[in-house]
Amino acid sequence: MLYVDHHEPAYDWASRRKVAINPNTGTLQVFTVQEQTEQPAHTPVPQQDPGPFDNIRDRQLLQLGVPEDALTLVRDMKSEADLEAARKAELIPPDAYDGLFMLMAGASFEEAYNEAVPMAPESVDTEDYTAALARPETRATFTVAENEEELQDVLSQSIEKWRVFLHPNQRRLAEGHKNGPVRVLGGAGTGKTVVAMHRARWLARHVAREDARILFTTFTRNLAVDIRQNLGKICSPEELARIEVTNLDAWVMKFLKRQGYDYELLTDARQERDLWEQAYSEKPADIDLGLAFFQEEWARVIQPQSVTTLDEYKKASRIGRGTRLNRQQRVAIWPVFERYRHLLGSNHLKETDDLYRDARELIEANPDLRPDLCAVVVDEAQDMGTQAFRLIRALVPSGPDDLFIVGDGHQRIYGRNKVVLGQCGIDIRGRSARLKVNYRTTDETRRLAVSILEGVEVDDLDGGRDSHSFYHSLLHGPDPEIRCFETQDEQAEAILSALRGHELKPEACCVIARTHRELEAIRALLEARRQPCYMLDSRGAATPDGALNLATMHRAKGLEFDAVFVASANRGLVPLDFVVNSAADAVTRRQRENEERALVYVSLTRARKLAFVFGYGEMSEWFRARVEPQG
Repeated sequence: MLYVDHHEPAYDWASRRKVAINPNTGTLQVFTVQEQTEQPAHTPVPQQDPGPFDNIRDRQLLQLGVPEDALTLVRDMKSEADLEAARKAELIPPDAYDGLFMLMAGASFEEAYNEAVPMAPESVDTEDYTAALARPETRATFTVAENEEELQDVLSQSIEKWRVFLHPNQRRLAEGHKNGPVRVLGGAGTGKTVVAMHRARWLARHVAREDARILFTTFTRNLAVDIRQNLGKICSPEELARIEVTNLDAWVMKFLKRQGYDYELLTDARQERDLWEQAYSEKPADIDLGLAFFQEEWARVIQPQSVTTLDEYKKASRIGRGTRLNRQQRVAIWPVFERYRHLLGSNHLKETDDLYRDARELIEANPDLRPDLCAVVVDEAQDMGTQAFRLIRALVPSGPDDLFIVGDGHQRIYGRNKVVLGQCGIDIRGRSARLKVNYRTTDETRRLAVSILEGVEVDDLDGGRDSHSFYHSLLHGPDPEIRCFETQDEQAEAILSALRGHELKPEACCVIARTHRELEAIRALLEARRQPCYMLDSRGAATPDGALNLATMHRAKGLEFDAVFVASANRGLVPLDFVVNSAADAVTRRQRENEERALVYVSLTRARKLAFVFGYGEMSEWFRARVEPQG
């Protein structure tokens, strides 16, 4: 840490701070010491309301890194607001905040301790400042300059450069040898992708060989392009040459083609619809099930479980499906699925799950076909299904440093079933972590985004549940602006007015809408007002200066901007009626609505500083009660 200011204020700042090595954690801490005022002995102590730490012993608070001087302050806290105020006033050191926050959020002491103090030293010398400064927790707060030249270099860096670092918890995950697969969870903005990229870099330095590279993969092509560009900023050319970055579909298709595979991936939605309509003609007349049911059954039961025969379908688990089927009904409807698979084959087409399964079976049958990979890093794991992870498990032998998987079930937007990694042969026991601090989004925007997910049950990728309870942001700013206009024209004008009023650079901002059609309409209105626009796509090219970014909710994933405009948040568009109402049953409808909520969550959490939610006509029911009055 370095504090440079005018002479007198600097001395005043220093006079009110204490610098000491914490005897429990071994970290060097800086915090403001409050003056204690003693009450006269005859003054009765007023009755106090219960506090959040009443069931936590002083010894336990000290173990979490709370300085002894701050125990009384912590005991007097009644709410998260008190804790936040103490953090802002530097009354508690940063490394003690996380543990206290988790306790307030309902975690046990053991949970808070394991998360906040994962590498507590066996013994601490409170006079050994060299050892304290070497601890990663200290390095998050202090910058150590070994000589005058290093000091000048530190002083010359921009504030943006200063803020670029891995938190000690992130660094522990990204670096060092691991005994097996690692899973990292984290809400939006907690640095999951950054950790994954640094992990790939570390593996390239310490594990990769000339004959064995690292595969860094994700679900969508757009994200793969963005990740490849960002890896180029932190890796040397030699390191980058050892890392293959691609979305999984592209990698699998390339692999299969080398083996003489003569199928193509089905990507045309109209063609898929046509094939299903042909297959649907096999449905018995006495079975009252719509086409949507068969498509969902295929995607959520048959493909994930590799069902290829009627006998397998009879035994297949249908947990989570909204329509019950007895044995006779399964037999009656099977010809529809059999016909669809036949139509795929006769057109030399396969779906993504087919590709994953075929590639895995080839590798398992002939180990010599296994690619020259020493590790796989997976980003956005929540968007991948069971067949994808079974393939990923087959790509590298089980062992140290083999798999590194990051994801967030709150951002599941592609209609995938919940995956249980353990059932895919990926054992993460004892090697799981959660990133809790949002470094991108203000807490005001984060709270709005989280409120959209209220009531949505989120999994942890391994059969358990994840929760937002422990996630928080250290950044603060204005509340998101939520407004509804009479016309689309007024909405466009409001976007431009906000850009001017907040002195925002258009190229650092993004307008996000649910559909391409709506986005094109917004673009036309903005360009008619002489605001250049740039439609984000898979090319990953830099936005021209002065151009305002435009993106669908799906395309915005993985990106970040100074300000985000969630535009056309209208009834019928958010959530998208077509998607929700075409569900075959109430359970599927709820699943699709949850995915629509996740899209809004993703969109809002792209914002670094400011967030706006604009609509016109009739506002979405998710925002209607929060619309600011026009004035």
